[in-house]
Amino acid sequence: MRRRRMAATAAQVTSIARRLTAERGLSGFTVEEVCEQVGISRRSFFNYFASKDDAVLGVPARKDDDELTAWFVARGNPEAPGLSPTLLDDLAELAVQRWDASGITAEGVADVRAAFDREPKLLTRGFERLLRDEQSDVELVEQREGLAPGDLRAAAAVQLIQVLVRATAREFLDPTSTDPFAEILGRRLAAARELLAPEHDPERKP
Repeated sequence: MRRRRMAATAAQVTSIARRLTAERGLSGFTVEEVCEQVGISRRSFFNYFASKDDAVLGVPARKDDDELTAWFVARGNPEAPGLSPTLLDDLAELAVQRWDASGITAEGVADVRAAFDREPKLLTRGFERLLRDEQSDVELVEQREGLAPGDLRAAAAVQLIQVLVRATAREFLDPTSTDPFAEILGRRLAAARELLAPEHDPERKP
């Protein structure tokens, strides 16, 4: 219950920070204004977000997915030869759980775009965050699979799922879509697997 309340408060802070950024720019409002509208103290604000920029981007001051990442790592067997047969499925499940926890909506995406239009520098910050998150996941895969740092298989697995997640998000947020996020991602992963199967490799010799 406490975690849900905190997630709801963080979402409210982010929503208001994005709206104010779109209306006035980052320098056009204060943290205190956001706190007043949400009904929290300045100290509480910084328990949720390290800065106004992070509030707009929805980047929490503390990541709260230790249980989820521990589950992901435990699913591997670094002593076994080859990659885990469930690696892509588990990366997809990691993405689904994170999506569900994010509370992303079509309205929220529109707010982000409006904030980016007013403050283009936020787009750079957001891209930098994506790169950091990608590297973090690559390191998780390396740890889980017992791969050496820089093994391209870890990066390829993470990047493949990220591409599928972005396409899934676009479909899921379409007003005409009614399928769950996990189902859409599952379909796209199945299609990617079919393309990557050996019998579909154009370089494969008979």
